[in-house]
Amino acid sequence: MAKDYYETLGINRSASAEEIKRAYRRLALKYHPDRASKGDKEAEQKFKEASEAYQILSDPQKKSQYDQYGRTFDQSAGAGAGAGGFGGFDFSDFQQGGGFGGFGGLGDIFEDFFGASLSQIQAEIAISPAQAVIGDKLSVKINNDTLEFNIPAGTQEGSQFRFPGKGRAYKGGRRGDLILTVRIDTPRNLSKEQKELWEKLRDLDKKKRGWFG
Repeated sequence: MAKDYYETLGINRSASAEEIKRAYRRLALKYHPDRASKGDKEAEQKFKEASEAYQILSDPQKKSQYDQYGRTFDQSAGAGAGAGGFGGFDFSDFQQGGGFGGFGGLGDIFEDFFGASLSQIQAEIAISPAQAVIGDKLSVKINNDTLEFNIPAGTQEGSQFRFPGKGRAYKGGRRGDLILTVRIDTPRNLSKEQKELWEKLRDLDKKKRGWFG
């Protein structure tokens, strides 16, 4: 049985993009052919598996498809419906009936099912810790659509917002959904004033025994 990509990288399914990247780097450094012993077939295989897993899980669209269909999805994503079917299903018999349409609307079922899924778009937006804690109103432009929405107070890293009809177009002019994932951007290169404010927050945090206390 094919190994799970998350298991390959040693992470759980809720891992963030940064956690996925760190896990791959760790394995790549350990098993890279330039670092492993010459002729170490096991290391070569592990490096290959890690690279394959990272290629899928680091791509939001491929990751979404993998999460829904498992390892079989890449057969369709890479080579199309020929020579092995779509997503691990062998559809060669359907072609004898003139395509999906020759089977009494079965094609519509598959087109609706896969079309809606593949038309879904996943994107990320970075917000500041202050916006996450206090909340804010945002306006972002994605695929020529301007989206205005509220970030609620207490928003956590990895929170997702769904925008129906803002994804890719598919059958009948319909459009899939846009899934927007929130990433909290930790500030760097603080000014003196900013550093003083963060120090005050840190001191308040200690007095209150932590925000989660």
